Amino acid sequence: MKKRRSIAAFAVVMAVTAAIPVFAAKDSDATTDAYIGYSQQSSSYVRGKAYASSANSKFKSINVTGTFYQGSTKKESGSSSATKKGYEAAWYTKDSTYSSSNSYSLNAASRTYYTDGTSSDQSYASASW
Repeated sequence: MKKRRSIAAFAVVMAVTAAIPVFAAKDSDATTDAYIGYSQQSSSYVRGKAYASSANSKFKSINVTGTFYQGSTKKESGSSSATKKGYEAAWYTKDSTYSSSNSYSLNAASRTYYTDGTSSDQSYASASW
């Protein structure tokens, strides 16, 4: 009888423990950035770049997402991943499309995924023109 109660108590403890959420933290070894600059083709145009990398020892991959706006209007978005530690995941806007005489902003967000199956909180960066 005592053994059954112990097993039942253990099962309850395991069920409660499994329900407790695991909180992620920012990857302190990651860098996330956003950049808007002149196009290599012409100074009449700008191009945006959202990028991220991580040197975390548990690194499995990193994903970066970029969202590009002209004023308050979303023009395009996309994402990129890297699966080698220290390598850059980079997403670029279209080239020779956005006139350098307008105002733009680019928001970048990244998340690192780890070999133990967990992931970091998102990190953010932004740039404006």
